[in-house]
Amino acid sequence: MSPGSSKTEFASEMDDGCFKIRLKAQPVNGKANAALVQWIAKQFACQRSDVLIKSGSTSGRKTLKIIAPQVFPDWYHE
Repeated sequence: MSPGSSKTEFASEMDDGCFKIRLKAQPVNGKANAALVQWIAKQFACQRSDVLIKSGSTSGRKTLKIIAPQVFPDWYHE
């Protein structure tokens, strides 16, 4: 996760298989986490409550759980 970017977008897949997401929101008072959850929910066409930050809530590297995604964005693969 890269907060403070000019826009929120998928950036790249890292060598370890993790996805890098650029966020417009700043990492202040949980704003970047909230923006990430909202963006991921939109990408997977699910509710924000279906996107859980499993670990890394105070880190730039997070593990997310997406419950019942309705679609899969082009950039995503398992």
